[in-house]
Amino acid sequence: MPKYLCTVNAKIHIIKEITDTIEIEAPDEVQAEEDAETAAQLMEKTWLEHPELSYKEFYEDIEFKVEDVEKQVE
Repeated sequence: MPKYLCTVNAKIHIIKEITDTIEIEAPDEVQAEEDAETAAQLMEKTWLEHPELSYKEFYEDIEFKVEDVEKQVE
C-alpha cells in the first residue's frame, strides 16, 4: 500500500474567561444590562490586561485542515 506525507494545519481555539463588576447608572435593570454590555465591549484593553486573565483558560475547539498531500517515493 502506498504511503503519503500529509501536511496538516491545526487551529486551536482557546477561551479565556474573566468575570468582573462594572458600575452602571441606568433608569432600570434592562437598560443597565444593555449599558454594561456596551461598556464591556469598549473596555477591550482592560479585559486583555486583567490580572485574572492567565488563571482561567479553557480548551474550546481544534480545527484541522490538510494543506498538502504528497505520495512518498519508496
